[in-house]
Amino acid sequence: MKISQSVIRILILSSFMAIGMLTLLLKLGFEQIHRHSSYDKRIINQSIRLIRNPALRGRILTADHKILADNKPDYEVCLYLAEMRLPGKIGKTIDHIEKVIADIALRFGRPNQIKRAEIIRHINTRPGLPFTVFSNLNEREIAIVNEVAMNLKGISIVPQSSRFYPYGSLAAHVVGYARLRDPMRASDRKDYFYYISDYSGVSGLEKAYDNIPDEHPGELRGVRGLCGIPGFQIVQVDSRGFVDQVLPGGEAPFNGNSIVTTINFHAQDLAENILRGYKGAFVVLDADTGAVIVMASAPSFNLADFSPKPNNPVIRALFKDKDSPQLNRALQSAYMPGSIIKPLVALAILKEGISPSETALCQGRVEIGNSAIRCTGIHGDADLLFALERSCNCYFINFALQLGVDKIRDVMEDAGLGSSTGIELPETSGQLPDKDYQRNRFGSKWTDFSTGLVSIGQGVILVSPLQAAVYAAALGNGGKLFQPYLVQEVRDKDGLLLYNAEPQIKRSLSVTDEQLAIVKEGMRRVVSAPRGSGREAAVSGLEIYGKTGSAEVGPRNNRHKNTWFICHFSHEGRNYAAAMIIEQGDSGGRTCAPMMSAFIKKWLLTPQ
Repeated sequence: MKISQSVIRILILSSFMAIGMLTLLLKLGFEQIHRHSSYDKRIINQSIRLIRNPALRGRILTADHKILADNKPDYEVCLYLAEMRLPGKIGKTIDHIEKVIADIALRFGRPNQIKRAEIIRHINTRPGLPFTVFSNLNEREIAIVNEVAMNLKGISIVPQSSRFYPYGSLAAHVVGYARLRDPMRASDRKDYFYYISDYSGVSGLEKAYDNIPDEHPGELRGVRGLCGIPGFQIVQVDSRGFVDQVLPGGEAPFNGNSIVTTINFHAQDLAENILRGYKGAFVVLDADTGAVIVMASAPSFNLADFSPKPNNPVIRALFKDKDSPQLNRALQSAYMPGSIIKPLVALAILKEGISPSETALCQGRVEIGNSAIRCTGIHGDADLLFALERSCNCYFINFALQLGVDKIRDVMEDAGLGSSTGIELPETSGQLPDKDYQRNRFGSKWTDFSTGLVSIGQGVILVSPLQAAVYAAALGNGGKLFQPYLVQEVRDKDGLLLYNAEPQIKRSLSVTDEQLAIVKEGMRRVVSAPRGSGREAAVSGLEIYGKTGSAEVGPRNNRHKNTWFICHFSHEGRNYAAAMIIEQGDSGGRTCAPMMSAFIKKWLLTPQ
């Protein structure tokens, strides 16, 4: 029987197919028998995920160990979506989750702010993590959730840590605030599949001591800051990304260090109460170390509006406020100093060899070219001590014109003006008298009138309240300019001391003890003399060495005065220095001096 060509072709094709199928079966058998362990390992690796566990942030405390920034438990309602899955399509599970959230919101009496899109996004991007639906539970709400969780799977109360500021606005500009880090901007985001954020400092000490750079000079080098070291969990997830089990091998987080500030709680509280209702700043230093005892700025703001839950409408209003409550005026504002600059000008006069008994005639004003500068009164013949006591402009202008601005500038620079103090927070450097600056900024050349203005703290001269306090301290401690500082100690989570600040002298005034003593006597008379310009600062039982100041600012048709008082004094073996400015005050003697007196009496002489 003859076989047709078509049958032959079919037989050949079938043979090839049979050979191919046999080869495939043999290959599959080989893979399953000999390489299954390799594939199992790959599957396991693909299902293992790292979950970032944030560390607890360190505390911020006052020198007398009142807690200014802390962590508190924040109880949240969390849904574990893996346990809430229903058979069928994913939409059915999402409907179920929405109903559970709505029921809990109804029982709480809270609005339901969770949108369906948020649930879907969480399932698609973070299915292995709990889904937070309510925060800041009270005791009644905790009881409700426990009752609901008895009948439904996947509902749990999870304790979290949130940043907390127990005293609200107290020392707000110094403490600053922290907020949850944006995971998408975190430097370690790629190290973890599931990322749980921790808090990051935004301003104040919260930012300055968030992470101390390795290149930090001195003993702080290598010391960890407020931010700790995160830990991690190793978990195995299913094909949908839901956690099946926690695997061994993770690491616990390492908590951040706490910082103890130099701020005295009682003094800071008193200072802020005294400033309430004003715009201004108040700084008190330990004159023998540079430690900042008080740093107050007004108006202020409440740190509770930033954490644990940001109050966005309040925050937006805060940053739009024309009075700039978020501005730390003690550090970041530079003001004309007015007559508080006169003790430095007096030192320049003495350094030139001019006798303190030499007089200048005061007739109530000084004519300079076609212009005139008024005095605070008609004082007749005034010597240096009288000129300091009564704040006589004519005396200082007269001798400043003999010296020239450069010699006055040298003493001001010697006293730290025109440069940063070195404190831990952002600050202004102020402005020294400068001929080039005046020409570039105002389009005018330097004249005798410019020198006359500078000699009484007007014109091209700007200082911060902190700078004023630093040179007030130097006038009282023998001429030493200490670097001011806000952090005294850094301690670990167990209280072990890691760092203790030591006083640092940045420079010394290049004057003699005799010259300093003369200026100090003039400052003593400012407060103690019956007609001294700062007599309202007097405190019974204490010798206050002070200087008043008022600087006219603003356009001609809307001028006002920024008023000052600086001083140094001793109490029970400790030396202090202070500087206060009140914007739009009456005068340094009538506005700031009585406020300084009230503060000292309540702080040091009134039993707590």
